[in-house]
Amino acid sequence: MDEFAAAMGTSKSIVYRYFTDKAGLQAAVSELVLEEMAEAFETAAHSQADPRQRLRQMVGVYVDMLDSSPNVYRFVTRADGGADLSAFLTAISRYVQIPLADALAAAGDDADLAPTWAAGMVGFVRGVGESWLAAEADEHTTAEVMADLISHWLWTGADAGAPTLTTDER
Repeated sequence: MDEFAAAMGTSKSIVYRYFTDKAGLQAAVSELVLEEMAEAFETAAHSQADPRQRLRQMVGVYVDMLDSSPNVYRFVTRADGGADLSAFLTAISRYVQIPLADALAAAGDDADLAPTWAAGMVGFVRGVGESWLAAEADEHTTAEVMADLISHWLWTGADAGAPTLTTDER
């Protein structure tokens, strides 16, 4: 709490006035970060782009958060008092369901499969994203390339291989 107070330019007693303990601070920061991400997911889910592009937009939101604020991400996803990530991941799955249901319906397939597929996709993105975040700097591709890769893998499945990237960066 001393470090947080110093970083905020205030005293520890002021921090404790608003947050009972570190877990309370962590939960508040988590809620704010997750709320901001949810807004971006909502925008992507309801954009006019095709379903694959909407999925790519959502993956981009997640990967950009990892890339731009890795320490904040680690702080809010810690198991010792952060926000209820299961509720957030469920909410994100609901956003992902939207383009999936659209794609399934357009293909004449059962759109009722979208919720289960979306939950698996969210778990996949989180796992790959955390692995990418943990990689050494020389093995760490750009956020845009990583989002392209993840989106391609999700959309095309196990036969995906390497996609034609939307960027020349590696």
